[in-house]
Amino acid sequence: MSPEQVVRDFYAAYARRDIDEMMSHVSDGIVEDLSGVGLVTGAQQEREFLAGVIASFPDLVTELTGLLACGDVVAVEWRRAGTFSGAPWTGLPASGKPFALRGGAFLEVSENKITRITGYYDTAEFARHIGALPAAGSRGERLGVAIFRARVRLQRAARALTRPSITTRAAVGGEEKA
Repeated sequence: MSPEQVVRDFYAAYARRDIDEMMSHVSDGIVEDLSGVGLVTGAQQEREFLAGVIASFPDLVTELTGLLACGDVVAVEWRRAGTFSGAPWTGLPASGKPFALRGGAFLEVSENKITRITGYYDTAEFARHIGALPAAGSRGERLGVAIFRARVRLQRAARALTRPSITTRAAVGGEEKA
Protein backbone atom coordinates (compact mmCIF):
# COMPACT_ATOMS: atom_id res chain seq x y z
CA MET A 1 0.00 0.00 0.00
CA SER A 2 1.33 3.48 -0.80
CA PRO A 3 1.98 6.07 1.92
CA GLU A 4 -0.77 8.19 0.33
CA GLN A 5 -3.31 5.38 0.69
CA VAL A 6 -2.28 4.70 4.31
CA VAL A 7 -2.92 8.37 5.13
CA ARG A 8 -6.20 8.48 3.19
CA ASP A 9 -7.39 5.38 5.08
CA PHE A 10 -6.34 6.91 8.42
CA TYR A 11 -8.31 10.11 7.76
CA ALA A 12 -11.31 8.16 6.45
CA ALA A 13 -11.35 6.31 9.78
CA TYR A 14 -10.93 9.66 11.58
CA ALA A 15 -13.98 10.99 9.72
CA ARG A 16 -15.94 7.97 10.99
CA ARG A 17 -14.46 8.42 14.50
CA ASP A 18 -13.33 4.78 14.35
CA ILE A 19 -10.43 4.63 16.82
CA ASP A 20 -9.60 0.96 16.21
CA GLU A 21 -9.37 1.56 12.46
CA MET A 22 -7.27 4.70 12.98
CA MET A 23 -4.90 2.75 15.23
CA SER A 24 -4.51 0.02 12.61
CA HIS A 25 -2.69 2.61 10.48
CA VAL A 26 -0.17 3.84 13.08
CA SER A 27 3.04 2.25 14.31
CA ASP A 28 3.63 1.19 17.91
CA GLY A 29 6.21 3.98 18.17
CA ILE A 30 4.00 6.72 16.68
CA VAL A 31 4.95 10.28 17.61
CA GLU A 32 2.34 13.00 17.13
CA ASP A 33 3.45 16.59 17.57
CA LEU A 34 0.39 18.81 17.45
CA SER A 35 0.49 22.57 17.90
CA GLY A 36 -1.29 23.58 21.06
CA VAL A 37 -1.19 20.04 22.45
CA GLY A 38 2.43 18.91 22.41
CA LEU A 39 3.94 15.47 21.95
CA VAL A 40 1.93 12.27 22.01
CA THR A 41 4.29 9.29 22.00
CA GLY A 42 3.53 5.63 21.49
CA ALA A 43 0.42 3.78 20.38
CA GLN A 44 -1.22 3.78 23.83
CA GLN A 45 -0.93 7.56 24.22
CA GLU A 46 -2.13 8.03 20.63
CA ARG A 47 -5.19 5.87 21.32
CA GLU A 48 -5.92 7.87 24.50
CA PHE A 49 -5.42 11.15 22.64
CA LEU A 50 -7.78 10.17 19.80
CA ALA A 51 -10.36 8.88 22.28
CA GLY A 52 -10.09 12.20 24.13
CA VAL A 53 -10.69 14.19 20.94
CA ILE A 54 -13.78 12.14 20.12
CA ALA A 55 -15.08 12.32 23.70
CA SER A 56 -14.63 16.12 23.82
CA PHE A 57 -16.05 16.81 20.36
CA PRO A 58 -18.64 14.06 19.82
CA ASP A 59 -19.95 15.54 16.56
CA LEU A 60 -16.49 16.15 15.08
CA VAL A 61 -16.35 16.19 11.29
CA THR A 62 -12.97 15.92 9.55
CA GLU A 63 -12.59 16.43 5.81
CA LEU A 64 -9.37 16.18 3.82
CA THR A 65 -9.19 19.12 1.42
CA GLY A 66 -5.72 18.54 0.03
CA LEU A 67 -3.05 15.86 -0.07
CA LEU A 68 0.44 15.70 -1.53
CA ALA A 69 2.70 12.66 -1.25
CA CYS A 70 6.46 12.74 -1.74
CA GLY A 71 8.13 9.43 -0.99
CA ASP A 72 7.34 8.37 2.57
CA VAL A 73 6.02 11.81 3.59
CA VAL A 74 2.44 12.89 2.99
CA ALA A 75 1.23 16.45 3.50
CA VAL A 76 -2.47 17.00 4.12
CA GLU A 77 -4.77 19.95 4.55
CA TRP A 78 -8.00 19.40 6.45
CA ARG A 79 -11.14 21.10 7.69
CA ARG A 80 -12.66 20.21 11.02
CA ALA A 81 -15.87 21.27 12.64
CA GLY A 82 -17.69 20.21 15.75
CA THR A 83 -19.02 21.28 19.11
CA PHE A 84 -17.09 21.27 22.37
CA SER A 85 -19.93 19.52 24.16
CA GLY A 86 -18.36 16.40 25.65
CA ALA A 87 -15.51 15.67 28.03
CA PRO A 88 -12.98 18.32 29.11
CA TRP A 89 -10.23 19.02 26.56
CA THR A 90 -6.67 19.68 27.76
CA GLY A 91 -8.06 20.69 31.14
CA LEU A 92 -10.79 22.97 29.77
CA PRO A 93 -14.43 22.23 30.61
CA ALA A 94 -16.80 21.78 27.66
CA SER A 95 -18.27 25.13 26.63
CA GLY A 96 -20.97 23.85 24.29
CA LYS A 97 -19.58 26.15 21.58
CA PRO A 98 -19.11 25.11 17.96
CA PHE A 99 -15.87 25.50 16.02
CA ALA A 100 -14.72 25.25 12.44
CA LEU A 101 -11.10 25.49 11.39
CA ARG A 102 -8.53 24.53 8.82
CA GLY A 103 -5.22 22.90 9.50
CA GLY A 104 -2.59 20.68 8.06
CA ALA A 105 -0.15 17.95 8.89
CA PHE A 106 2.90 16.14 7.65
CA LEU A 107 2.71 12.39 8.11
CA GLU A 108 5.66 10.04 7.80
CA VAL A 109 4.93 6.46 6.74
CA SER A 110 7.16 3.41 7.05
CA GLU A 111 6.19 -0.20 6.32
CA ASN A 112 2.54 0.82 5.75
CA LYS A 113 2.25 2.48 9.18
CA ILE A 114 2.21 6.14 10.15
CA THR A 115 5.27 6.74 12.32
CA ARG A 116 4.99 10.50 12.84
CA ILE A 117 2.32 13.18 12.55
CA THR A 118 3.30 16.83 12.82
CA GLY A 119 0.13 18.91 12.82
CA TYR A 120 -0.54 22.62 12.62
CA TYR A 121 -3.60 24.79 13.06
CA ASP A 122 -4.40 28.25 14.39
CA THR A 123 -4.58 27.48 18.10
CA ALA A 124 -5.68 31.01 19.02
CA GLU A 125 -8.57 30.88 16.56
CA PHE A 126 -9.59 27.47 17.87
CA ALA A 127 -9.46 28.79 21.46
CA ARG A 128 -11.66 31.74 20.44
CA HIS A 129 -14.20 29.42 18.85
CA ILE A 130 -14.53 27.22 21.95
CA GLY A 131 -14.60 30.19 24.33
CA ALA A 132 -11.15 29.75 25.90
CA LEU A 133 -10.01 33.15 24.54
CA PRO A 134 -12.08 36.28 23.95
CA ALA A 135 -13.23 37.07 20.42
CA ALA A 136 -10.82 39.01 18.21
CA GLY A 137 -11.33 42.75 18.62
CA SER A 138 -13.58 42.33 21.65
CA ARG A 139 -13.34 44.29 24.89
CA GLY A 140 -11.95 41.15 26.55
CA GLU A 141 -9.18 40.86 23.99
CA ARG A 142 -8.30 44.57 24.30
CA LEU A 143 -8.15 44.21 28.08
CA GLY A 144 -5.91 41.14 27.79
CA VAL A 145 -3.54 42.98 25.43
CA ALA A 146 -3.43 46.00 27.76
CA ILE A 147 -2.57 43.75 30.72
CA PHE A 148 0.15 42.05 28.68
CA ARG A 149 1.66 45.40 27.65
CA ALA A 150 1.63 46.64 31.26
CA ARG A 151 3.32 43.44 32.43
CA VAL A 152 6.07 43.79 29.81
CA ARG A 153 6.66 47.43 30.79
CA LEU A 154 6.91 46.48 34.46
CA GLN A 155 9.35 43.66 33.70
CA ARG A 156 11.53 46.01 31.65
CA ALA A 157 11.51 48.61 34.42
CA ALA A 158 12.42 45.98 37.03
CA ARG A 159 15.32 44.72 34.88
CA ALA A 160 16.58 48.28 34.40
CA LEU A 161 16.59 48.81 38.16
CA THR A 162 18.56 45.63 38.84
CA ARG A 163 21.21 46.03 36.10
CA PRO A 164 24.51 47.43 37.30
CA SER A 165 25.46 50.67 35.59
CA ILE A 166 28.76 51.07 33.76
CA THR A 167 30.32 53.06 36.63
CA THR A 168 29.30 50.62 39.36
CA ARG A 169 30.59 47.40 37.84
CA ALA A 170 32.76 45.34 40.13
CA ALA A 171 36.51 45.56 39.83
CA VAL A 172 38.07 42.53 38.20
CA GLY A 173 41.70 41.64 38.98
CA GLY A 174 42.21 44.93 40.80
CA GLU A 175 41.26 47.02 37.74
CA GLU A 176 38.01 48.86 37.17
CA LYS A 177 36.37 47.54 34.03
CA ALA A 178 33.92 49.69 32.15
